[in-house]
Amino acid sequence: MKFHHPGRRLAALVVGALGAGLLAAPAAASTALPTPGTPVATTVTTTSITITWAASAGPVADYTVQFIEGRTAWRDLATTGATTFTHHGLTPDKVYEYRIVANPVAGSGYTTSAPSGYIFVTTAPLPDTVAPTAPGTLMALSVTTVSATISTTAAATDNNRVAAYWVQREVDGVWTDWATNNITSVYLRDLQPATSYTVAMVAVDPNGNRSPRSAPLTFTTRAATPAPTCRVQLTTFGQQYMLSVIVENMTAATVLANWTVTFTLPATHTINSSFGGAPVTRVGTQATATPAAYQATLNPGGTAQFGLFATYPAGSGLPSGFALNGAGLAPAACTTA
Repeated sequence: MKFHHPGRRLAALVVGALGAGLLAAPAAASTALPTPGTPVATTVTTTSITITWAASAGPVADYTVQFIEGRTAWRDLATTGATTFTHHGLTPDKVYEYRIVANPVAGSGYTTSAPSGYIFVTTAPLPDTVAPTAPGTLMALSVTTVSATISTTAAATDNNRVAAYWVQREVDGVWTDWATNNITSVYLRDLQPATSYTVAMVAVDPNGNRSPRSAPLTFTTRAATPAPTCRVQLTTFGQQYMLSVIVENMTAATVLANWTVTFTLPATHTINSSFGGAPVTRVGTQATATPAAYQATLNPGGTAQFGLFATYPAGSGLPSGFALNGAGLAPAACTTA
């Protein structure tokens, strides 16, 4: 008679079960489903929006459609097993945002996906044939060698709302659309130095009705300079002053990189606050303003402005000896107003 050790018998059963896949380990619970595709609007009416999206790979049970209406946080709108959804009962001419989350099959070992990219969709407006009024007088602001901002002193009005403003350019008597924005200031770029441009502005409502053209404006871009420049303005009030520095790169092709502005700052002066993203460090009476990374490089046409507020004792001189420094450039004295 043969006897079998009970421990060996149990081990054999376990090995057999594993071989048969009966005790296979589940997928790690931290595995998220792949992110669904960013939704795309396929049909838009005055009261509904239909969106579709690319499916997520993996064991997907269904999708949660999330949306934002107005100034709210993301909210769950619906759950669907399809990759398309129609949102009904909406307000005409209103913006809605959508994104998609994939939900896993129960017991699959997967968790919900990260949200997809989001999309802004505006419902269609109600029928309307009334055009906006013409924008007011135009101004050319922040004019450089290569750019300018066109703004109006008076916004257009409309029986519904103004959806956009177009700046038009006149060339040889022909007006063409040039640049647009949904506010009364429109940015122009890729201009040429020392060149005159004639522009006008029209307002557009959600139905595409256009206003009469504003009165035209002719402006001239700035001429190119041989090297980057800086100018300083000191404004005193009692025993305090405001220091403002403007650095400009109006050259045709020079890139101003890793620039600083150095100056003499008496040790008895106290800096109370600063602005413009170029904090000042001090070693004795030597001060150095170093710009933040976002404006450390100024391409042709680029500008940067920074400054500080400080207090100083009676009889002390104001800051002086301002100089602009840049990679590969000789220090250049700043002008002082």
